[in-house]
Amino acid sequence: MSHPKNGSVPLAELVFGLLIVGLLAAVAIPPMVYSSDKRVAECQANVVLLGSMIERYATTHNGWAPKDQAAFERMVVADKESPSGTMPRCPYGLRYDYDPLTGHVVPHQH
Repeated sequence: MSHPKNGSVPLAELVFGLLIVGLLAAVAIPPMVYSSDKRVAECQANVVLLGSMIERYATTHNGWAPKDQAAFERMVVADKESPSGTMPRCPYGLRYDYDPLTGHVVPHQH
């Protein structure tokens, strides 16, 4: 297409350019959004798993939860449900802290 002599861009070229930019944005943006949602969901799943481990431990120890962070970590590593016999890590690299007063894992923000 040739441009008019007055220096303006034809409407068809403008629409076509916007269409290409829109398609590129539609392909590039969702993976960035969903990757962070996936990590948050994985972290929440780990907190639920750790909570169920604490409940199981308390059931087998006359209602007593682990007494401190070190006992909590030993309990997690020894639990048969523990992924590969290790303390799970938050996908953001944060540690799961245990509150011995409440007997729960302390939630953290991302």
